[in-house]
Amino acid sequence: MRWHVVADPATLAREVAALILMQADAAIAECGEFRIALAGGSTPEAVYRLLGDASAHWSGWRIFFGDERCLPPQDPARNSVMAARIWLDRVPIPPANIHAIPAELGPERAAEQIDARIVAQQMNLTEDIPYEYLSTVSFAAFAISSLSHSPR
Repeated sequence: MRWHVVADPATLAREVAALILMQADAAIAECGEFRIALAGGSTPEAVYRLLGDASAHWSGWRIFFGDERCLPPQDPARNSVMAARIWLDRVPIPPANIHAIPAELGPERAAEQIDARIVAQQMNLTEDIPYEYLSTVSFAAFAISSLSHSPR
């Protein structure tokens, strides 16, 4: 692990957004797509705003969420709603490439469904893999998994 200290939250947001865009370009050039698991909460909002203003090969992006609140699909407190409002609805990522966690189903069922979708995407399947088979599959699914980039 390497630590990188920046002067302030705005600098942090710019550097994280630039890193994500650089990794996306490299992944798309190498394998035709870029998979990212987004962080939730308010911490990444500044980064997502910057990404919403950026130019990128959006059609190659595959968006997943690292966590979600168990609320109705359009609840403004959901991480997927926040990301859509400030970033994803502003760029031409195909809707089929955005994989929100169906958290309104409850944590266990939502985890099963999103796990199946991640595996299916990784294996280039057109349908989600049955949950009971997931333990037989092992791979690195994401170019970036954005857990937190706190200014503190």
